[in-house]
This record gives sequence, structure tokens and C-alpha cells, in this order.
Amino acid sequence: MTSSRSLILAFCIGTISLCAHAQELNTENDLCNIEYAKFLASQQVTESRAVREPEKRIKILIRSAEFAWKIDEPAAREYFTEAYKLAVEDYNERGMRSAEQKDGIMTVPPDMRLEVVRAIAKFDSKWMQKLTEEILKEFEKAAKDRKGFDKTRELNTLLWIAAEIADTDPDTSWYLLRSVMKYELDQHWFHSLYSVGKKNLSMSSALYQELLMRYQNEPPQRLLYLAGYPFASDRSIGIDKYQVSNTPPPDLTPDVELQRRFIEVFFNRINAYANDPQLRMQPPGESYRLPEVAYMASALDDLEPHIMTTLPFLLSRFSAAKAQVASMMTEEIKKNMDTRAGYTSQMPLSFEERIALLEEADKEGKLEDSMIIGLVTFWGKRTDDNFKQLEPWLDKIKEESPRVSSTSYFWYKRADLAIKENRFADANKYAQRVPELEHRAILAFDLARAQLESINDAASAYQTLAEVAKLARTMDESPVKAKILLGLAHQYEKMNLSFAMEELAEAVRVLNRQKDPDMSSSSIFRVIKGEKYTFYAMLTAPGFNIEDTFRKMGEADFGMTLSNAKALDDRYLRTIAVINSARLCSERPLIAEADDSDEGL
Repeated sequence: MTSSRSLILAFCIGTISLCAHAQELNTENDLCNIEYAKFLASQQVTESRAVREPEKRIKILIRSAEFAWKIDEPAAREYFTEAYKLAVEDYNERGMRSAEQKDGIMTVPPDMRLEVVRAIAKFDSKWMQKLTEEILKEFEKAAKDRKGFDKTRELNTLLWIAAEIADTDPDTSWYLLRSVMKYELDQHWFHSLYSVGKKNLSMSSALYQELLMRYQNEPPQRLLYLAGYPFASDRSIGIDKYQVSNTPPPDLTPDVELQRRFIEVFFNRINAYANDPQLRMQPPGESYRLPEVAYMASALDDLEPHIMTTLPFLLSRFSAAKAQVASMMTEEIKKNMDTRAGYTSQMPLSFEERIALLEEADKEGKLEDSMIIGLVTFWGKRTDDNFKQLEPWLDKIKEESPRVSSTSYFWYKRADLAIKENRFADANKYAQRVPELEHRAILAFDLARAQLESINDAASAYQTLAEVAKLARTMDESPVKAKILLGLAHQYEKMNLSFAMEELAEAVRVLNRQKDPDMSSSSIFRVIKGEKYTFYAMLTAPGFNIEDTFRKMGEADFGMTLSNAKALDDRYLRTIAVINSARLCSERPLIAEADDSDEGL
């Protein structure tokens, strides 16, 4: 950090309300207008033809088309058409690229055909529908030969697109939802109901009723994917309830009428199986599934308390269903259910109950590393006192690598909680215990954002970011360093535009020293891997994504941001940066020249 910048920083810390605007640059630029935006889009598409990787070329065409649609629709349609053609050619050549596992983390290569469809859906519903039908025809041919996660990839993505536009274009969203309803019930509907509900709650309730009608004759195990929504629960019910979870929409509340409908449909399926030997003889759809009666029995066990207290008028049908399930149950199925339940026996336990289990296992000499690490990665609610309870157990993790990773994650989560509770001094102290700079940077960005929102701590935000900037400059050149610098630019933009531009320029310099850097994600992964287990979590920071940062900076100062974007050596990154820098220009008309007749007035 230069001495002049240090002096500015010292001044800013003492006078934040003034300094937030003192360094602002001129956001107006005569070049930032619709005509120049058209030129930039055309220029980037032309340059993209030198990019060899199909995925990158397609992304450039998609971004260019999105950018150009309002200002030059014919050109945008050409870009979309070319992008889809390239995506189909790539799919025909390589097929569906399977999900990949590395260090316990699953990465899913995108289906670029659907990336094009996703973009077109925002502009032309009929065109999107035509392409969707083509993709689904190909899906039907290929699905029977696929396994696991890859089996429903197209359906998952279409539901994701439907959720994205549920509030802005419900008609198109309904088209996509009903297109996927043609296929069997699967867990993607559990997630989709909540994704749609977060955008359009009335639509998700109507969707639930339609799904229940459409899938009322599905096997009980699959029906349980529809069990969470009417209870506004983050999980389903039954023996596999801990395998699928999602956060319900904040305004979703339990709906007794929908509960009644679901339970009655479930009773009907139990009755059908009890009276049809052929149904009972069918093997589970997947090798890891239990027989259907296991799902019937475990779901009824979970439903019983609720029926007794909230839906007592269903008790007679409940008793009949219990009797039917008992008639189909075998000792072998019971044994398999007990084994399966043992795998998740600790899931419903509180933090305090889990600590007690650690103490008991330690006394009996049965303590395992995974038990401690499971508590470090515990997803439930925790307090700072809980962290104090857990801290002494970290040294009892025997394997060195998992111990180091777990300790780092422990301090990360403790600092994160302190930020959320506005205990900024504690947050800073805990963050210093996190050795990985990229993880500490995420905490610093969250801390600075919280400090800016607090009147008493706003000035401290400068110091927080200054420490990250200083540490970033000690790092080796890498994509991670570039992401941190982009994050700094993103954060500084609200506070001091000169500082933001300095970090942006430094990020460009770092990227120009990398060969094919991966800058597509704004996420950083934490992996805790032992000999027999792997735990992982995803940490996300705003601004780590090159598109977000250049878009935000371009809105603040187009000229300087565009100069930095054009300075990128990598053609793909340069195109993405240039287009995002100029997004605001596509909405700005040409500055009209004064009419000669007005002269002298």
C-alpha cells in the first residue's frame, strides 16, 4: 500500500461520511451511450471467434445477446441463435458431461443448451418453449442410460429456470413446470416448491395442489417428496427424511387443508399396496432404497402425533393404514429400517446432547475424529458459549490434516456468528485465527458491510478492508488472489472509488499473469478430509465474481472500468468484463447536439 494511500486511509477512518464521497470519480462519460454499447457488443462477438473452448464462446455470445437485446434485438437474436447452435454441436460431440468429484466436492459442468434457454426465457417465451421441447426429446432418448444425479439433469435445470422467473413471468414459469410434470416424481420437486415459493408464494401453493393431483398414484417413497411443503418443514418425513432438506420460504406457514390432502393421498397408496400383491412385489426403484412398506411405516410414525393433535378426524383412517402396513411388514424389513435409522440417529439431537455423547464416548475410549468434526460442521443453531464448549475438543482430533482444517473452520464459524451478532471486536479476534487468507477475506467483507451499517463502527470498515488489502499483496499470484482483489474493489466501491479502482487494476495485473484462470465462481470451498470421511462447506463472497465487480464498477465510473476491462489479456475474461462494464450504457441515449436554430438564444 503506498504512503499516499495510507494518508488517505488515515483521514478516511476519522471522517467516513465525508470520505465516502471525496474520492468519487466522474460517472458521466460521453462514450457511455446506446450506440457505443452496440459497438462494444459487436466487437466482443467478433473477437470471441478466436476463443477455442466451446463453453467460453457460448458464454460470450449469451452475455452479448443479453446485453444487446434492448438496443439491437436483431443482433441479439443472431447471437442467441449462434450460441444455441454451438451448444447443440458440443452436446452431440461430448454428450452430457457427468458430475465430477474432487476432494469430496461435486462440480456439475453446465449443459450449455440450457444456459442458452435460460437466457432466452427472459426475452422470448415462445422461442424458449420451442428449444425446450427439442431438449426434452433428446432427454427422453438419453435418460434411460444415465445414472444418479445425471439422470434428471435437464429437468433440474428447467425447474431452476422456472423458479427464477416465477415472479416476473409466471406464464412461462408454468409452462416449464408442467413440462417437467410429464416425468416421474423425484426429489427435484421438493426443492422446486420452495424455490418457486420464495419468488411467488401463491404460485407455489397452486403448484403443490397440481403436483399432488398429478402424482397421486406414485409409490409411497416418491410421494414423500411432497410431504414437506404443507407442513412448511425443511425436511420430508419417513426413514430417509435427513437425505433431502431445503429452507422453506420465509412467509410459508403450515396449511392444514394441504396436509389433509397429502395424508389422504398417502393413505390411498397404502391401501392400494395392501390390496395388490403385484405392487408389493415390485423391487425398489434404486438399489439403495428400502422396500416401500418401510417408507409407509416410518412416515406413519412421524405423522401420528400431528394427526392426533391437529387432524383427529383422520384417526380412523390412520388406524386402518397402520393395520395394513403391519400386515405387509417383515422382520427383515424391520432390521433394515433399524440399521438405516442408526445412520441418522444423531441428526435430531441438539448441540448440548451431542457434546454429552462426545463426553460419554471419550470416557469409554470410543471417541472418533468424525464425531468431533461432525459437531464442528453442525448445521443447527449455536451460541458463542457452544463454541467455548467445543474448543477444547479440537485438540483431540487425531489426524493432523483434519484437525488443522476443522480448527480453521471452527474459528471461521465463530467469527461469522460474532459478525451476525454485531460483536465486532470478537469477530476480528476470531478471524485472526483463520489461517487461509481467502477465508479470512470473506469474513472481512462481511464484517466491513456490518460495520458500515452500524453508526458507531462505520469508520472501522476502512481499517478492516485495509488489512485485507495489505495481506493480499503478500500472497503469491493466483486466481484466488485475483478474486480477493475483486472482492476488495466491490467493497470499496461504496466507500472510496479511488481505492476501488486501485484494487481493480491490481486484480487485472494478477489475472494477466495467469494461464486460463478460473474466475467463473464467487465461491470458495472448505474441505475437511480424513481417512474415512469428508466434510465440506461452500463459502460465498460478493465481488469474487468478475461479472458482478465489473458491472458494479462500470455503473460508478464507466471510463476507468472499461480501461481496466480492456487491459485483460485473456479474450474470454476481457469480453465478459467489457460487456459488464458497459451495462449501464445500453440504457443511456446519445447526447443530442444543440439545434442550430437555438444559437444566440
